[in-house]
Amino acid sequence: MAITLQAIARRVGVDVSLVSRVLRGDPKARVSEAKRAKILSIARNNDYRPNRVARSLRTRRTQILAMLAPDITNPFHSYLFREVERTASAAGYDVILCNTDDSASRFKKVVTALAEGHVDGLLIATAQHEDPAIAWLRARDLPYVLINRRADDHDPWIGPDDFETGFIGARHLASLGHRRIAFLLGRSEIGNMRLREAGFRAALAEAGVPVPEDLICRGLTDRQSGYDCARALLEQPPSRRPTALFTVNSVPLDGVMSAITRVGLAIPDDFSLVGYGVSETTELTSVCIPAAEMAREATLYLLRRLDGMGTETPFFQTLPVTLVDRGTTQPPAV
Repeated sequence: MAITLQAIARRVGVDVSLVSRVLRGDPKARVSEAKRAKILSIARNNDYRPNRVARSLRTRRTQILAMLAPDITNPFHSYLFREVERTASAAGYDVILCNTDDSASRFKKVVTALAEGHVDGLLIATAQHEDPAIAWLRARDLPYVLINRRADDHDPWIGPDDFETGFIGARHLASLGHRRIAFLLGRSEIGNMRLREAGFRAALAEAGVPVPEDLICRGLTDRQSGYDCARALLEQPPSRRPTALFTVNSVPLDGVMSAITRVGLAIPDDFSLVGYGVSETTELTSVCIPAAEMAREATLYLLRRLDGMGTETPFFQTLPVTLVDRGTTQPPAV
């Protein structure tokens, strides 16, 4: 049976409130180092667990955060959640993961339930460019931060440099001599995708390469859509077929790879491919984002807000992206 605060206080010979402050890591708790060490040792060795209900009634805090992801089966969001959970845990918070299926109505339904005192704050990876659910949340007194996706300029946000994402991938392929570059992206109502396409176009314009409008596929949301798009592009006559493909959406990438294999092309000898994601989770030449830093900084910002610190300065943080060459691109075959 786990030990209680009262039992620890009796064994150390101090007040219960002091034990509570020491276990919360309160730096202002007036206690000798010897007694602090004894309190921590007894708690650790006797499986002390705080009474969450009692603490919530006392502090009006649940010590729980929620992360809303558009698709929890996407490894990218799993990677984000792992770092969010690690950072929150170090501060004494638990995190619950909620899937929204990238639906604004489901997002609002989930947030409505969470806002009823179940969580202290939200990390939202589901925002769309014009998102009524975010506007609804903005009117509520519940701290939140947008992660990876941005909505209104007034919302606290952290994410990758989306314009640079499209730019450096296109520049890399253009520098190798590719002129017919297929470009695959997600739904245009997501602001990230608009910026990535703008970067793609800017890089080709800088290189003097016409934008191949017939090779741009928008609205890809799953493996099947990636497969169908890539298959259709690659089965065109050689004169119209792309020599390279750049996807700035990790979700359809597996389908793209299957399509390339199905039509009998070898990477990179016959066809060059640039992907997008977290550097640790891809074997492709890819534009990589610092997902761990993004998740960590978003969580730390939210924790500062909950502690009433750092709220006077707007939180808009754009993180740099890098292109990692893993050998899946080369000049087009003659």
